[in-house]
Amino acid sequence: MELETLDVIEVQATSIDSSAETAIPRWYSAAQVQSTLNLNKTALQKAVAKLQNIYGIDLKSLRRGSARATEYSEFALEAIELLNAKKLSELRKLVDQLPAPTSTPQVAGGLVIAEYTPTLDNRIAQLSQTSAATSANISNDIQMVLARIAADNKAAEQRTSDLDAAERAAAQNRGAQRALSVFQIEQEAHNEVLAQLRAMQLGAQQ
Repeated sequence: MELETLDVIEVQATSIDSSAETAIPRWYSAAQVQSTLNLNKTALQKAVAKLQNIYGIDLKSLRRGSARATEYSEFALEAIELLNAKKLSELRKLVDQLPAPTSTPQVAGGLVIAEYTPTLDNRIAQLSQTSAATSANISNDIQMVLARIAADNKAAEQRTSDLDAAERAAAQNRGAQRALSVFQIEQEAHNEVLAQLRAMQLGAQQ
């Protein structure tokens, strides 16, 4: 009886790493984000607004829910951390990794037209109002300064006129005093000459 030879087939099995999970976005509560980034509620809201308005990030990529149920994405956590650290180049790289929204057109620089345009219009309106108010204030200040200068000039002109009048009056007084002195001297000399003539006449008669 012949023995059959059995071929042994080696099967290589690939182990499955149970720790490898599908990349699922993580979400954090507002309290967790504030605690991690050391931010208060107002600072967190301002950071989210900057990411929306300046970098054109869709709000859905940053947070979900409302009120106390609001949650922030892991992307939002990283983006806000880079924003507050002023690592803008790294933040731009992070933003560029986001898939472009399919329903909203974008412009150069990643700014979303639908979200950026109203904000830009509001900003322009605010700047226009501020500029108009500043111009009005400056105009009022200029008018006040010009009025004060005019008043000062008028007062200076009046003082100059008064000084000229005083100097003329003083000159006239000095001239009158000199004339009076000369007249008195002349009158005294005239009287003295008359007295001498009378004395001579009297002497001749005797």
